[in-house]
Amino acid sequence: MVAPHMDLKAKIIAILESRNLTYDTLVNYLGITMEELDKAFSENTLEIRTLELISKELRIPLYSFFRDPEHGYTDYYGKGELYYNTHIWAPSEINHRVEMENLKKELEKVKFELAKKELIIQALEHELKGKLK
Repeated sequence: MVAPHMDLKAKIIAILESRNLTYDTLVNYLGITMEELDKAFSENTLEIRTLELISKELRIPLYSFFRDPEHGYTDYYGKGELYYNTHIWAPSEINHRVEMENLKKELEKVKFELAKKELIIQALEHELKGKLK
């Protein structure tokens, strides 16, 4: 669950976890060491191009790193947001994504078990037909 007051590193880690990615994966993508990235986070010296790469890898808008989900977003005309999901850090959004991933995994398990049972039924039907002949 991501709180609005979380620091940048914590937000990024929460998004990585919600997508079943690791911090190591991100570090490898960026082509730097974990120590370099940790130092940049702790000293607030993260370069904008690195942040852009992180944004690209996570497939989220760059501005989302700097906004508080508790505050709404309105476009130039004062209308509601049209193109971006402003709830990227909202706990409910992350919980929903994690829940969906867990449900997909459970569904795959059920499909696998169903296929196994179907094979057993087919084998039993074949055996029964052989005994009836």
